[in-house]
Amino acid sequence: AFFINEQPLMDALNQPVGQMRASDFIDDLGGDINDYERTVLTLYFANEQGDKLIECRQELMYNNTVSMERLVVEQLIKGPTETGMYPVLPSDTKLLTISTREGVCYVNLDASFLTGSVNTNEVVPIYAIVNSLVELPAVNKVQIAVNGETTKRYRELISLDALFERNLDIILEED
Repeated sequence: AFFINEQPLMDALNQPVGQMRASDFIDDLGGDINDYERTVLTLYFANEQGDKLIECRQELMYNNTVSMERLVVEQLIKGPTETGMYPVLPSDTKLLTISTREGVCYVNLDASFLTGSVNTNEVVPIYAIVNSLVELPAVNKVQIAVNGETTKRYRELISLDALFERNLDIILEED
């Protein structure tokens, strides 16, 4: 456990970090900071109507010092590369912090997530993030915060104080 001025170390959501285990740390195996690896991500983008998600498998090279969770959200912010798929997050959205602990991925975005505009219904951006992150083996649920706060509401309709789980009903079935 870590303490600062006799107070417990707090995470981005102002929660005590608590006891840490070996699995909470990254082992440096002596790889070069500029080592790149190839991976295939399963991401979800909006359909033309903005009411469903379309699965997109994207192969890319990435710096191995970047977490897979960060890579997923950054690719969602960049938007789709395939035709027939549409953005789910405003392109000016900034990913402030992201971490996964005990199967929960904590995503902290800036206010652009709430104030920016994408042509989708209210659940599509939320579940684009959730369904894309839950594709990673270490993630089962997602907590979304804006500027470290989970008391916000997305488009005044969806409370961000919940832990979100995969939603298969919003995925467009292929013909």
